Formats: sequence, C-alpha cells, structure tokens
Amino acid sequence: MPPLNSTDPLAPTSVTETSATSDPHTHQNRQRNPSPDAFSQSAPPPEVGTVVGPFVLQAKLGEGVSCHVFRGWDQTRSAPVALKILNWANVYDRNSAMKQLRMEAAALARVKHPKVVRFIDFGFDPRWPYLATEFCEGRPLGELLRAGGALPPEWCLFLISQMVDALGAVWQAGIVHRDIKPDNILIGPNGNAKLIDFGLAKADVLSARGRTGPELAGTAAYLAPEQAKDASTVNHRADIYSLGVTLYETLTGRLPFEGRNRVQVIFQHLNAVPVPPAERVEGLPPLVSDLCLWMLSKNADERPQNYQELRQALDTVIGIRR
Repeated sequence: MPPLNSTDPLAPTSVTETSATSDPHTHQNRQRNPSPDAFSQSAPPPEVGTVVGPFVLQAKLGEGVSCHVFRGWDQTRSAPVALKILNWANVYDRNSAMKQLRMEAAALARVKHPKVVRFIDFGFDPRWPYLATEFCEGRPLGELLRAGGALPPEWCLFLISQMVDALGAVWQAGIVHRDIKPDNILIGPNGNAKLIDFGLAKADVLSARGRTGPELAGTAAYLAPEQAKDASTVNHRADIYSLGVTLYETLTGRLPFEGRNRVQVIFQHLNAVPVPPAERVEGLPPLVSDLCLWMLSKNADERPQNYQELRQALDTVIGIRR
C-alpha cells in the first residue's frame, strides 16, 4: 500500500506534468490534462463507501499532510487496492500537488519488480485525483522498529537484501527514490519486504526543466550529504546511503545521527563520523558493521558504486554469517 506523504520533507518536490504509462492490466487514465480549476474548491474529504473512479473506499488507513490513504475495492478487477487521494484541505498549491501525484504515478509505473509495490491506476475524479497501487498486507518497518527496537542481524540483512534488489530495479528504470527509510519499507506477514512511496522520486526523463536553484527533498534522518545540498542532482548512491542509515537503525535500534531539529541532524550527516554499529551492539560481526559504514561514506565516490557491487558485498557477509 502507499503510505502517507513523507513525514519530514524538507520541501515539496518540483515535478513535471507527465502521464503515467500503463500496461494491459492497468486502468486507462481518465481525464489527462485537467486544470486545477476543474476540481471542486469545496470537495469534502472522501469517506468510507465513497466511489472514486472505479474504486469503492472500504477503510481509511491514514492521513498525511497532503493526502488521504484508503483501502479500496477495484470494481473492474474485483481486487483490493491502496489509494492515495489528495487532501485538498491541506494543499496550498493545487497545481503543484497534482503534478507531484502525477509524477509519482509516472515514476512508479516505470518500475516492474516483485519487491516494489505495483502501480495500478492514476486518474482524476471530479473531486479528488488519486493514485492506486496493489494492496499489500503488512506493517511498515519503521513501525516495527518503534515497537520493538533493534532486529536480529540475520533479519536485518534479509530485509536489506530485498531492498537492494528492489532499488536495483528502480535504478534500472532511471529513477532515484530519494526517500528510503523504514517507514517506506512494508513488511508482510511472511517477512518479505516491499518498497513503497515514490512521492519524492526523481527521474531525469520526467523531471521539470529550468530549475533556478537547489532543490530540497527528503527525510532529514536518512538524508545523504549530497542530497542535503541539492536533491535535484543526486543519483542512486544517495539511495544507497539512505539504505545504509536504515541498516544502521535496524541493527542498533537507533539512528546514526540524532539531534533536536533537522538542522542539527543534517549538519551531522555532512560532518560527523557515525559510531560503528559493532560498538553499539555486543557481538555484532565486524563485517556487518563495516558494510553499514561503507554505505554511510560521506563521499558518494567511496560508497558502493552500484547495486551489483553492494549485492556482492552483502552476499559475502550473509555467506560468512551462515
């Protein structure tokens, strides 16, 4: 399911209006080029039982700053879906909000991988634009960490291994996720993981032209140093750094850098050296700790340079653990 919008975005993403591609199993986009004025300025919040496009809203899963999230029923395919619907009451710039949702749909539609939540539909209801994805049972990894703290090293490596595969597919599609964190990794009942929420994703083929300055986007606690400087120029190595922060948190139960506010946290990402995980977790194998620190290198040129290289290192560590 798609989650709420990122809880700690530094600034909204700048996006272009471009239609999401679809395959024979997805719905056709309905009104392709509406203006913001086409939508009711006084549309009430969607409620359970409401029909939005071809979907019936069955249960509200949450609400973020700029969106509602529902479980819905696809009347065309007779299957459950997760729906992200714009929350007009909290949207300041309606045009940018619609473009951002459309950008998310376009990015997600480009990725086909079993470890990435599947795109279903993107459309314009007369009241609410929506993004529909497959519905997945499970809980966000962040929720599990907040409830129980650090996880066993074997499970940490298993989860991160799945995300390496997912992000490899994202990279092959020409996309940088830019918001890798435990809250955007959904853990199913069998322990399998899904990468979700492409709300801050960047794809050169979809990106807006003519930016006049650095773009700020991401979640401060997981932000690569170069992303803190200008999110519009980052590549897949920023996602590798954020995945390293996620690995650190799953291993130790805490973040590598903490502070009273985002500015303090970002300053540490830029300048501070993290305490090795092995110094915080008794008995943690040095190779696991070293892998995590490699992913957290300040200089992107000193991290794993691609997901194949990261996969080889991870397989070595997992093999030795066994």
